[in-house]
Amino acid sequence: MTDNQIIENDVNKTSTADDDDGTALPHKQFKWHDESQKPTRTAPQRQRQLTPPFPNGPCGGEVITIPPEHTFGIDVNLANVNLGGDLILPPRPIHVWLPPGYDTADEKHPVLYCHDGQNALQDSWSWTGASWRMAGALTRLGDHGLIKGPLPIVVMLESASGDIFPGIRRRHLEYGDVNVFFAQAHADFVANTVKPLVDNQFRTNSTESYAIGSSLGGQASLHLLLRHPTLFCGAACMSPAFGPFILNEIRRQKRSQASLRNKRIYLDIGGDFGDSKVPLVDFMDHLTTQHWWNPGYFWLDTQLQRSVEAMTDALDKAGVEYCFRTIPGGRHNERAWAQRIDKPLLHLFSGNADTD
Repeated sequence: MTDNQIIENDVNKTSTADDDDGTALPHKQFKWHDESQKPTRTAPQRQRQLTPPFPNGPCGGEVITIPPEHTFGIDVNLANVNLGGDLILPPRPIHVWLPPGYDTADEKHPVLYCHDGQNALQDSWSWTGASWRMAGALTRLGDHGLIKGPLPIVVMLESASGDIFPGIRRRHLEYGDVNVFFAQAHADFVANTVKPLVDNQFRTNSTESYAIGSSLGGQASLHLLLRHPTLFCGAACMSPAFGPFILNEIRRQKRSQASLRNKRIYLDIGGDFGDSKVPLVDFMDHLTTQHWWNPGYFWLDTQLQRSVEAMTDALDKAGVEYCFRTIPGGRHNERAWAQRIDKPLLHLFSGNADTD
C-alpha cells in the first residue's frame, strides 16, 4: 500500500502537483483537530513571560488529527497479534501539533513523541482539567531564543482508556515494564508505524526524535529509547514510575547501557524532601473549568522516589549522562508537571545541557 493510498479517502483535497506524481501529499490531508481553533497567522511576539503558568492551547500552532486507520489499521505487527481485533492496542486518533510558522518556512523540525498526549496541550482535553501546556512552554522558550533550531513537532499519543479485564488498566499494560508484551508492542508501534508515517507526511528531521512522559508515561518514554536507540535521541521522564525489569536491564545489559550513552535523558521527582512536604489537599487543583476533580496524588511522588533513585544509581554505574531534578513538595498530576514542563524541554532541545 502506498502512502497516497493510505490517506486517499480521508478528506477532500485541493489538487496539487503532488497528487499526480506519486509523492507524499502535504500535511493538510489530515483533519484539523478542532476547526474552531484553526489559527490566524500573526507575527510572533517577543520576550513574553518565560515562567509558568504557560499559555493554554495551540498558541498559534496547528493541531492535525491522524485517524486510527492510518496507523493502527496498517500496522503489520499488530495484525499478527491482535487476534481479538483490537486486543493489544485499541485504535485511537493521534494528534500532531505543528509549531507557528510551519507553513511559511522550509526548515525541518525535530519531533517529540508525547505519552498521555491528551494531557499535553489543552486543559479541556486533559482528564484532570489541567494540561502540561506544552505548546505554551515551547513557544515561550522559542521567543527567548532558548531552543536550538526550529521548534519541535509534537506527536500526542493518547493513552488507552478502560480495562482489558476488570481491574487491569490498559494504560498500565501499554506503559508497563519492559518485560510486558503490551508495552513492547506499544514501543514497536510508535517506532515502526507512527514514526515513519510522521516523517513521511510532515517536514521532520528524522534523525532528531525524542520521547516524553510522566508517571508510567515516563517509563514508556525510556523504554522506547532503550528498545529503539537508533531511531530516538533522548527521553524525558517526569515523576516516572520505573519497574524492576527496566532497572535491571540498565544495571546488567551492556548493550542497553551502551545504547544510552550520548543520548539526552531527563529525570525529575517531587514528593516530600526534608521539611518540604506535599500538602494533603491543594484547592487550586480543583479550580478548573472542565473537571472539578483532580486527584493530586499527594503521596505518589514520595512513593516513587526510591525507584527513581535506583534508576539514577544504575545510570551512574553505566556511565550514562543525564539531568536529574528534585522538586520538593511536588504533587503527582498534570498541573504540577505544567509548572516545570520547560525544564525537560530545555534539556532535550536547548543544544546546551548547561542551560537546564
